[in-house]
Order: sequence, then structure tokens, then C-alpha cells
Amino acid sequence: MKKTFFDTLLELVKGDPNLVFIKGDTAYVPQLQAACPDQYLDVGIAEQDMIGVAAGMALEGKTPITYSIVNFSSMRCLEQIRNTVAYHNLNVKVISCGAGFDYGFLGATHHATEDLGIMRGMPNMTVFSPCDPYEMVAVLKTAVKLNGPCFIRIGHGGEKNLHSAPLETFEVGQAYELVPGQAISIFATGAIAADAVEAAQCLHKSGYDVGVYSVPTLKPIDRETIAHCARQSKLIVAVEEHNIFGGLGSAVAEIMAETPGTRAILRRVGMRDAFAKVVGTQEFLKKTYCIDADGIIEDIQEGLKEV
Repeated sequence: MKKTFFDTLLELVKGDPNLVFIKGDTAYVPQLQAACPDQYLDVGIAEQDMIGVAAGMALEGKTPITYSIVNFSSMRCLEQIRNTVAYHNLNVKVISCGAGFDYGFLGATHHATEDLGIMRGMPNMTVFSPCDPYEMVAVLKTAVKLNGPCFIRIGHGGEKNLHSAPLETFEVGQAYELVPGQAISIFATGAIAADAVEAAQCLHKSGYDVGVYSVPTLKPIDRETIAHCARQSKLIVAVEEHNIFGGLGSAVAEIMAETPGTRAILRRVGMRDAFAKVVGTQEFLKKTYCIDADGIIEDIQEGLKEV
């Protein structure tokens, strides 16, 4: 996803002199620097300053796109994002790379399992979490056209495409069906949607009717689709590489609580209000904390006992 992001960014920056890329010493992109030197700035390991610079550029009519590792771009400079960007509704796009356990070997300081909850609670902030490179391209191209702050959480690399083709149209706040099914509806955000698809495919072989939706926009979220599934399905499952508090699971729970005639029960798959106390690959950590495909299947089977 990261490579596709920079390929798309280069295309966008070349085509719009108003776009400015600002990074915090976390990526080497010589093609962009060479092609558009006046639209490229590295502030060094100074994420708070990065947001301040971006805010100033936005006030001058530019569209700054900041870039850093997720936990640094969402938490180290949180006060600057809140007071300088969101409060004034400035046109700054915060790109956060390394979702969830992407940087698993670097430990809890580099894990990102709280960021979506933080940004969902930020007034004026649009929050994106694409599941694959195709969605990421659509999100980025859409975000630069929106007037206002955006937070975009992307994977570090190696994510496979879950959509069969590039998205010809993309609507902010819409969920996208990845696997058809009705009795059990899985809503997943980010690259962990691949685990949700794998889980659904395994359950299909055992005769279960499981649908999977990608939720690339967490705020605003697709209330209509979630409410529809809450009425039609017997089990709703929210899957995220994130704490179950504040992120997708909380958003789905809020909608279900406000939906008359809700039939389904809800299961939330994610970090259960805990930090990862071990280090390892992303796949190892997902398995350790039961948020991989096997963990999703186990959670669904437990949920079906309550239906």
C-alpha cells in the first residue's frame, strides 16, 4: 500500500501545484523530490512542527499532505492537530503509515491501536482506513479534493488487493461489499479486511452464509448499510487492527444501538483494551491476540452460540 501511495502522490502533486508534501524523516522519495522540489519538504523528526508548518501553508491556500508513522502522526502531534488544524477546520491531509502491528518488531511505541478512536473523536476530521491499494488510491484522490482535515491510515506494505479492480467511483462514508452474504455480516476496516475475507471463505466451506464489507471511511461511516445488516443478519462482526474501544467496533455498536428493530447481536474483534506485551511480525501479533482469520472464525462461532 505504501508504494502505491507514493506512486499516486507523485501523480497528484505533478498535476496540482497547490499540493505540498511534508514528511517527518520517515520515507525516502527521491522521485517526488526531483520532480517537484518546491512541493516537497522534510522537517526531520519533528512531527509537531510538521503539523504547524502544514497549518500555515493551509492558511495560505495550499493543500498540505503530511506523512509519518501512524503513532507519531496521530499522538505525538495530537495537540497541534486538535488546536491548529481541526479547530480551525484547515485543509490538511494527515497520512499515517504503519497501521496496527505493521511495525510489530519495534514494540508498543510503534504499534498503532488507538489512533482511529482518537481521530474519530476529533471534530471536523474525516477519517479513512483503506483495506487495500485500490481503496487507498481512491481515498487519496478523494481526500485531496475535500475541503477540510483528513486522517488517512495506510498499511506499510505487502497488502494484497481485495477488490477485483480499481474503484471507478468512491463515495465518502460508503462501505463496500467484498464477499456477498447475509446471515452473518462482517465489517472490517484497513488491511485486516484480508483476514476477514479469509475467515468468510473458510466458513463458506462449512455452509455458513457470511458477507464481508470493507469500511474505508470511519467518519462519516455508512450508517445505512450497517443498520440494514443489523436488521437482516443474525450476527454482526466488527474487525479492526485496533482497540475495540473507540474505533470501528464502537462505531458499529453506536449505530446498532440507535437502529429500531435491530435483530443481530454484535461481536467485536480487535485488541481488548490492552497493549501488545510481546514483539514480532504483524502476522505473529495478530495470531497472538486472536485477530487473524482463525481468531475471527473462533469469535463468530462463539457469537453464534448466543443467537
